Amino acid sequence: MKRFLTLMLILLAVLTACGGDGNLREGRELRQMSRALGLDLSAGVLARYEDSHGGFLGDGLTAAEVEIGGLDGRLGDIPGWRPLPLSENGAEALELVGGPEGVEEGFYYLYDRHSQSQDPFDDSDLHQRFSWNFTIAVYDSRNERLYYYEFDT
Repeated sequence: MKRFLTLMLILLAVLTACGGDGNLREGRELRQMSRALGLDLSAGVLARYEDSHGGFLGDGLTAAEVEIGGLDGRLGDIPGWRPLPLSENGAEALELVGGPEGVEEGFYYLYDRHSQSQDPFDDSDLHQRFSWNFTIAVYDSRNERLYYYEFDT
C-alpha cells in the first residue's frame, strides 16, 4: 500500500510538472473572461493568454485570444456589445493595450472599471483621468477570433 501511494504521488508530480493541469487552467481563464464579458466562451479554444497583473496595487495587462465561432448573432443582444467600428476612445484604448489592427467586421465591448466612472459603458471620460482600469474585447467575425484585454494602472 505504501509503495502504491508513493507511485501515485510521483505520477501526480510528473503530470503537474509536464503541464497536466493546462486544461483546468484554460477552463478557469475562459470562465473568468465569460463572466467579464457576459457571454459563454466554454466552446472556445484559448489560443493565447498572458497576465502581467501583480505587485502591491495589482496593476498590469491581461491579453487573451480565443478561437470561437458563431458569436455574431448573439453579441448584438448582450449589454455592452456594439458593432464595429470602434468609438474614437475605444480605438485609442485598443491601441494602448496593443490590440489587433484592421478588424472591420464584428463587435466590440468596452467596460470602464475605474472608480470614478459614472457609466461603465460610456467611454467619454476614459482618457481624462490619471489612471486606466478597463476591459476591452473585439470579436473578429471574419476570422472567428475574440481578442480580450484587461488593463489596470
